Amino acid sequence: MPANKKYQAQAVALAEADRVALAKLAGELNKTKGEVARDAIRWYVQNQETLKESERDDKLARVIFKATDRIIAVIMNSTNRICSLQVRSIIDTNITMMMFYRMLPPGEADSLMAKFYRMAVSRVTRKIGPEELNIATMIKEGLEQEIFAEETAKTSKSE
Repeated sequence: MPANKKYQAQAVALAEADRVALAKLAGELNKTKGEVARDAIRWYVQNQETLKESERDDKLARVIFKATDRIIAVIMNSTNRICSLQVRSIIDTNITMMMFYRMLPPGEADSLMAKFYRMAVSRVTRKIGPEELNIATMIKEGLEQEIFAEETAKTSKSE
């Protein structure tokens, strides 16, 4: 090929698999291997800044994912801790309730406990804000659906 002012020859060594892939692509595009290689090099040079930005974005995404995983782990540990504390609190409350119940006069214990229960529910619901009350209602409805599903499953198995 004679020297041309428009193009200057450059030599690039390719592995056999890459050379075959280049020839196949050139055939599909109905271009010469040189044209395809030239277009590929031009594209790479023109998009170098975009490729660098993409690489930087990939690194940033990895850092964000790692930080997110850490945050999720902290939330999960905190949730487990809160649930554990709630269970302990429920047990302690039940112990106190049982001790109090046994101190009441046997004939009046059930009616007094029912009265105290209603008073406690009334007192707590006055202190709960509307958002918390909505959440409590959703949880209650979800539990009721869960219990209903379990009872339905038990009934269908026994039939």
